[in-house]
Amino acid sequence: MKRILPIVVLLPLALACGKKDTPEEGTDMTPFKGLVINEIAAHDEIPDAQTWVELLNTTGAAISLEGLQLYVTDEYFTDQSIWKAASGAHLGAGERLILSTADESLVTGVSSASDFVLRLGVKDGTVDEFCRDKSLETPAAAYPRGSYQRIPDGGNSWRNLTYNSLAQENRIFSLEDYHRNAVWAWSSHVSDMMAGDAAKLKKLKEQGYDHILLNFVAFESVNRRNTIPFLEKCEELGIIVHAWMQCFFKGGWVSPVDDENKCYREDLYADIREHARMYIEEYGVKGLHLDYIRFGGTAHKHNVSADVNSIGAVNRCCREIREITDSYEEGLVTSAALMPEKNSQYYYGQVPSEMGKYIHILMPMAYRYSYGWGDSGCKDIVNWFADNSAAAEVWAGITTYTGTDDSGVKGMSAEALRKDIDVFMDSRSKGLVLFRYGLGTFPDVTDIN
Repeated sequence: MKRILPIVVLLPLALACGKKDTPEEGTDMTPFKGLVINEIAAHDEIPDAQTWVELLNTTGAAISLEGLQLYVTDEYFTDQSIWKAASGAHLGAGERLILSTADESLVTGVSSASDFVLRLGVKDGTVDEFCRDKSLETPAAAYPRGSYQRIPDGGNSWRNLTYNSLAQENRIFSLEDYHRNAVWAWSSHVSDMMAGDAAKLKKLKEQGYDHILLNFVAFESVNRRNTIPFLEKCEELGIIVHAWMQCFFKGGWVSPVDDENKCYREDLYADIREHARMYIEEYGVKGLHLDYIRFGGTAHKHNVSADVNSIGAVNRCCREIREITDSYEEGLVTSAALMPEKNSQYYYGQVPSEMGKYIHILMPMAYRYSYGWGDSGCKDIVNWFADNSAAAEVWAGITTYTGTDDSGVKGMSAEALRKDIDVFMDSRSKGLVLFRYGLGTFPDVTDIN
């Protein structure tokens, strides 16, 4: 919570912005030139979030911080110092300094719910300044897990992003910067991955698994206490979290087609859109993974007209989710789990060449032990999807166990699983997705994708 300091003098913020732009006569700010306020997470209005500010030395030489302070002007304070550099402090070339309410290096939090000004400098001079209502093209409160960032890193433009880059280079997310190796994980796996200072999560990253498709249950309010630290640790390690959504399954199959009224279920689509935005804006995920984006074997029974049918229902969901992710202009990615049959439109309403017009990554669940495929069969099915997925990439979905639900499953050894992975990677698959965390021993895959 914001701690009120003893002296409070309120002035209109409009007057405060830019108030200290020009140092008074006799104040030499040259020694501090090149220091900038680089990123701001002003979350004092959010109970489980901290306020932090990142300073960056954009020069090629160390800069002394001695005498430097950070000042805030908001609804409580006017040009009030909330951090002062320690005697002898300096910041090396290209280095970052994080000031935070978590370790009390910032003596008070800052709320982004209304305008505020942060000024880096001394009493009579300014090195750098951020004014929410002037620095941003469209002023708004910061997202709960996001921050205001200079894009590019240390540059002149500010963005209000749904995710943050704490202690890392500020940049818009790009899939190209990461291995295309993913893992499906349930909410119950979060505590296991976080145990022992996140030892298993760190190992996943070290082995080349850069993406976790985290089941939607983890984002329900009852699990928030565990999920938030997990997301923060993933961000720190460079692991991309995708919210694993169940589109047409809510404890049972829910048809997106209203057969009686010959229309689509607007309430269902609205619910999916609402949850998609929640995962992005409240949790800062960088991907939305659509599961159960199909009918439960009954697609052919819901073709009520040329304009309202099962294929159209699936494609509409794909299109709307893509429109949502694109609207943030943050590189957010979409993916979808597909049944692995080549002609699945009759039963499931899935046509990869149509879905691939909207979804970035199609993930056919090529579970060889469920279908009894040999090596050539595995390659054939993935190659077919690669040839029939429009602009989408194809990542092969692979089980980490042998057997089926009927006969019982057995987790595979790292050697056996790697052998299966190599078979699929000998196809035109661009990536792999393992189902699932907690079964089998994962091999190192840093050499692929």
